[in-house]
Amino acid sequence: MEYAADLKQYWKRTYGHDINSKSSCILFHDLFHRLDQVVDQINSDGALSEAVTVQVGHAETLLPLLSLLDLFKDDIPLSSTNFATQKKRILRSGNIVPYAANLLVVLYKCPEGIRMGVRLNEKSLTLPGLTDPVPMYEDVKKRYGALLEGCDQETVCKINN
Repeated sequence: MEYAADLKQYWKRTYGHDINSKSSCILFHDLFHRLDQVVDQINSDGALSEAVTVQVGHAETLLPLLSLLDLFKDDIPLSSTNFATQKKRILRSGNIVPYAANLLVVLYKCPEGIRMGVRLNEKSLTLPGLTDPVPMYEDVKKRYGALLEGCDQETVCKINN
């Protein structure tokens, strides 16, 4: 039953189709826009206009965003025919987005610069492509540079005739 649920989430909300994760482009850009504003305020030694931003959604919102960040991506795609080889898969939707799932992104002002920490369901995550669990914010922006420059909702959703 768990694999059936994971298959559904894989094909509807995560890595089964490219459009699944791209549905979170607006949320992704909003997140980094807000983080950039805070970083600018910290760097200018100004007072923070917002100490916390809370956005509420559902698993159906969180899974595509996590996929856009390349989290929980297996090397071999999930399918109905490879159950036997997927016993050690990373994508286990029941663990990733249980009831009351939450994603926390935190900025830290450190002597060497601004760092960013990510926690999912209160557990620290290391972002793919980065080795430090609390990397420099600029390194995170470089890692996701292609998405920050692209991932335009209008282009993603445009229907070609």
